[in-house]
Amino acid sequence: MLEARKVSLRLGAKSILRDVDFKAEPGQITVLLGRNGSGKTSLMRCLAQTQTRWSGEILIEGQSLRKLDAKTRAQRIALMPQVLPRPPITVRTLTAFGRQPYLGMSGRLSEADEQRVDSALKQAAIAGHAEDLVCHCSGGERQLAYFSLLLAQDTPVVLLDEPTASLDMEYRQVVYALLRQMKAAGKTVVLILHELADALELADQVCVMDRGEMVFTGTASAFLSSRIPQSIFGVCPKTVRDEKGSEYILFAPLDQTK
Repeated sequence: MLEARKVSLRLGAKSILRDVDFKAEPGQITVLLGRNGSGKTSLMRCLAQTQTRWSGEILIEGQSLRKLDAKTRAQRIALMPQVLPRPPITVRTLTAFGRQPYLGMSGRLSEADEQRVDSALKQAAIAGHAEDLVCHCSGGERQLAYFSLLLAQDTPVVLLDEPTASLDMEYRQVVYALLRQMKAAGKTVVLILHELADALELADQVCVMDRGEMVFTGTASAFLSSRIPQSIFGVCPKTVRDEKGSEYILFAPLDQTK
């Protein structure tokens, strides 16, 4: 479990996060929602300890995040940032970096590590590009390459900042399937999304931030029955049926519902 208690962050004179309480459970997908500048990415960076100037308390599996050394932390938490580098290395080499927190003094991959890398490449559906350079991969292929790194790292907590940004529907569905596999494996999955309908379909828990504060935590159904869609996102949820009778949610701008 990952938990934040009264986490605040100031950068210069600007207050970025204010007394944020947050909890994400194992075997669940928690989606962070909010408008641009609401504090979602800042909170995720605090949770991953890539931002260290926060106050309050962050616990992972009951242990204080600040008391963990870098190697132990890398064995507990994996982060996929919003902007993914394009290094001139192969997809296999990138995936193998996920095993770094577990290597001994030699720094060499064991046979078990190599098997973990092979398994991650296959699970992420990127094994066919294992010898391709990451810098030559398409956006979707690069995203899957970084997923294979996360899978190889095999941490109990996985943080992802907009993992489907700029991806077409085909790659989005692959990514969502991988997230559900992580959930099924008992991992604590936390991600930032902008697509409200996709978030509600994926999430066991929805958390909404606004102006550096956590303003809502609950299920997808609780989110839909609240005034948060209207007050924060300026949209009104509508349940519609397709020609086969299946129900799904549409979000219409408020000025189109009058």
